[in-house]
Amino acid sequence: MLRKDVPNASNEVILREILDVLTSLRDGHFNTHLPEEFPGVGGEIAKVFNQHVSMLKEFRAEHHRLTEEIGVTGRLGGQIELDGLTGAWKDMVDETNRAGAHLTAQCRDQGNIVRSLIRGDLSARATCTCIRGEFREFREELNELADQFEQRSGVAAGEPVGG
Repeated sequence: MLRKDVPNASNEVILREILDVLTSLRDGHFNTHLPEEFPGVGGEIAKVFNQHVSMLKEFRAEHHRLTEEIGVTGRLGGQIELDGLTGAWKDMVDETNRAGAHLTAQCRDQGNIVRSLIRGDLSARATCTCIRGEFREFREELNELADQFEQRSGVAAGEPVGG
């Protein structure tokens, strides 16, 4: 929306332009920007606003990449990678990455017990300590299943079946 008369724009024109791009941003359009040629503080506001929009675009792109990686391709362990974040931005990324790391640890721990049972190692147990809620229930059910297999097989703990 860059106008040729931006350097001579009135406060009303500047405020209208700011309102238009704020509304666009609120509605989820991250391709909006303000002309940084506004005079005085208007130009400073435009510069900060445009930096904010750039951060949102980067965060959205990383969030999309991560959700595709985990939810579509089924690869665990991914993390959002954004440099130079501070404050709540850094907190959001750290919290998202921490949640992803816990999910990865839980899934891999439970996958390991299933693989061990398939190979005949009836002593394997899921041990991830970051588990709560439904994942914890599932871990306990897997461990109970392993206990039952071990009891029914008559194999001593730690000794592979057929060994």
